[in-house]
Amino acid sequence: MVSVDCHLHLGVVPSQIPEWWLTEMYRPYGGGALANYDGQWIVDLLDRSGVDVGLVQGGDMRRTTFSPDHPAEHDVFVPNDYTAEQVALFPDRLKGVAVIDPIRDMGAALEELDRCVNELDFRALKLLGSYLHFSPNDRRLDPIYEKCIELDIPAHFFTGWTPIIMARLENADPVHLDEVGRRFRDLKVIIAFADPWIDQCTLLVAKHPNFHADMYHYSELGPESLFEALDRFRSLSALDRVLYGSNNSDKVRVGRAEATVPDVYRNVNRVARELGAEPFTAEEMAAILGGSAARLYGLGG
Repeated sequence: MVSVDCHLHLGVVPSQIPEWWLTEMYRPYGGGALANYDGQWIVDLLDRSGVDVGLVQGGDMRRTTFSPDHPAEHDVFVPNDYTAEQVALFPDRLKGVAVIDPIRDMGAALEELDRCVNELDFRALKLLGSYLHFSPNDRRLDPIYEKCIELDIPAHFFTGWTPIIMARLENADPVHLDEVGRRFRDLKVIIAFADPWIDQCTLLVAKHPNFHADMYHYSELGPESLFEALDRFRSLSALDRVLYGSNNSDKVRVGRAEATVPDVYRNVNRVARELGAEPFTAEEMAAILGGSAARLYGLGG
């Protein structure tokens, strides 16, 4: 069965992403290299992790990006055409995810989304409410949701905290998605799990049959936390809507047996044995690591 990473970012420093922005992003983690995340970098990550296919996205935060210390450097803009160029270099390994700013120009956003899917073969839309200062239940976004249903693609929502100061945490509360799920029952939704709302994200996925869980939050944790999360999804009959996502992470876990993020998933049954709990079947783990995503994104395999 194909393995899929649903959460990967493209971007070049400083032409597409200012250095100050990445410095601010990685400040709580002790800093980080100002890497250029192009298609080759992503494919190398997939190879190290033993993953077949990655969903890659750019970003458009031009309208809201600002730092008083760098007033002239306000563009975070990784165009969809750049994503398409990188996907074209590795068509069997990478699939595109559209990014738009629906508040800047709704008409243009709808046209761009249509172009990305019908001309560039992108497989999903990513919406960044906290960065772009809108909540998912903002009625101005209704045409976007209707377009996603028409195009039969999922809408992937970033939720939770971010170190970027200009981002609005109040717009990242996943509870706003409950209204979206009630009003657009045919809309396929992916929730990117993050603190401080892990429980809310879990229950939203369990409540709405078209909601899915992007588990990138667990890419920096061990199999103990992941087992607890997966066991809860199993108890809520929602395990078949859990998706593997890494958020560009392949950090070696010092002192642990897990060298890559997929290794964390592969070790959850060790935790189950230690706890005397029910292990996950090979079929369930294969679905989490790619089968469910392949179905959602129309990848085959």
